[in-house]
Amino acid sequence: MTNKFDVKEQARDILEETLDMEAVVYLGKISDEMQQIFAGNPMPSFADVARIVTDYFTRDGRPAEFIEDWLRTADEHSKSRGLDEVDRPKAILSDLGVFRFMWFLKERGLTEEQINIVLTGAVQQATGSQQGE
Repeated sequence: MTNKFDVKEQARDILEETLDMEAVVYLGKISDEMQQIFAGNPMPSFADVARIVTDYFTRDGRPAEFIEDWLRTADEHSKSRGLDEVDRPKAILSDLGVFRFMWFLKERGLTEEQINIVLTGAVQQATGSQQGE
């Protein structure tokens, strides 16, 4: 339990030290957009996910080859986690949210280690919130 608290604290410290208010607001915007995507697509099909991911990356200026590779990799990752056909599209959408957070933090100059701490802290925070901690 202490370790869980330490990681959340480390994550909070990293964000406070490296991000300005504008960046914090932008991270909130990513979170809100992903919540809207999930709310609008509670049981997405692979076709829905491909459309959502393609739309996002196309707006972000990514080439078709990148999008195809990203979708293939995300699908393989969801299969490797043992997810069934129903849960894989939701996992791919979740991966899109994680990718967006990671990419933003990387653009802001955070190291891989810092990004991993922040993501671990976020997961622990979300898990703790769901369990009422």
